[in-house]
Amino acid sequence: MYAHDQRSLAGPEPPAAVYVFASDRKAERPATHLAHFKGLLHIDGYAGFGRLTDAGNVILAACWAHTGHKFYEVAQSEDMPVSHEALRRIASLYALEAQLRGQSPAHRLAMRRAFAKPVIDSLRF
Repeated sequence: MYAHDQRSLAGPEPPAAVYVFASDRKAERPATHLAHFKGLLHIDGYAGFGRLTDAGNVILAACWAHTGHKFYEVAQSEDMPVSHEALRRIASLYALEAQLRGQSPAHRLAMRRAFAKPVIDSLRF
C-alpha cells in the first residue's frame, strides 16, 4: 500500500491510499510501481525499497516503529542497556512529534533541527 496523508502536517491535499497487489515480495515490485517517483519515501523495514535510491531521485526515511521494535526485541531477550537507551531516545522523538502535530512546516523543521537531529545523530553508534 502506498499512502499520501498530509493532515498531521497541515498540508493542503486530501489523504489518499493505493493498494497494489503482488503475489510475491520481490524487490522489482516497488521498483516498477515507483519508477517515476521522486522525493522522500517513508518506508517500513522491507529491503526491497533499497534499490529505489540507485538513480538518486529517492531518499528513504526509515520507520521509527520498525526500528524501535528491533531494539525492543533485544531489550526483552538480552536486557542490554544500550537497547533500553535507544528506546528512550526513540520515545523522545515520538513525544516531540506529538507536540509538533498541526504546527506550520517552518516551525516543525526548526524544532526537528533543534531537538530531533541531535537525538538521531546520537543513535548512530
